[in-house]
Amino acid sequence: MQASTIIGSLALILAAALVAGYTYGDDTTPSPAEPKTTMQKRVDEREAARRAAVAEQEKRKQEYQRRCAKPDKTTEQLAECRVLYRQL
Repeated sequence: MQASTIIGSLALILAAALVAGYTYGDDTTPSPAEPKTTMQKRVDEREAARRAAVAEQEKRKQEYQRRCAKPDKTTEQLAECRVLYRQL
């Protein structure tokens, strides 16, 4: 056989294998049912979480000040103040 015939035959076999692979292969395109989250949406979610954390911290701080600002405290009240302070 001639070299050009062998090379041509191999090219046809490889092309047929490539076409068969694409035909019977998995379709890996993403489904349009689930939209991608945009960068701005992620930033907004992160900012909302940060604001919620700041509000929670402020609430704990006010609770600590309300309970522990009194000058005369019992032993139980001092223990509660220590617990509240650790939660800050």
